[in-house]
Amino acid sequence: MKTNLLKNKAGVTLLEGLIALGLLALITAGTFGVLLSVSRQSSQPDIREEMLWAIERANEGLQLFAGENPGTLPTEYEQGLCGADNDPLADGSHNINCMLPAICDIDDNDTYFTYEVSTVSLPTLDNQFSANGGYNLTFYARDVDTAYFQVKNITYHIKCHGFTL
Repeated sequence: MKTNLLKNKAGVTLLEGLIALGLLALITAGTFGVLLSVSRQSSQPDIREEMLWAIERANEGLQLFAGENPGTLPTEYEQGLCGADNDPLADGSHNINCMLPAICDIDDNDTYFTYEVSTVSLPTLDNQFSANGGYNLTFYARDVDTAYFQVKNITYHIKCHGFTL
């Protein structure tokens, strides 16, 4: 009679429970890996959008310096975009890491935000005559003193989490 009771007894042995927990752990780890991978891929457009937004913000800040007198600038821009650059439109490279998006790790040595300024020389009217006697006007000419009217070429460089714009 005792043998019948043991055969009909329903339950899970310790070994069966450990095997079930092991299989559950494998399935959970695989699912978590897939979810983590999808999460990383979906955040890539967010990083690029944040970087583009930072460039737009920096460009708007630089536009303030193009036509304003130093006394009429907003207080936060009196010393350049990051507060340490007295002439943000001077030719050369300028560091504006303070304007990096919050999503970027500023302490990472491979993360940066800079811009380069170069003055573009405007062609004179004498240089516009072609050899065949024709004349090509390719820019809007204004009667201004060239000492105060300069065209600046600005190139932004930003790198964040391995993405470069």
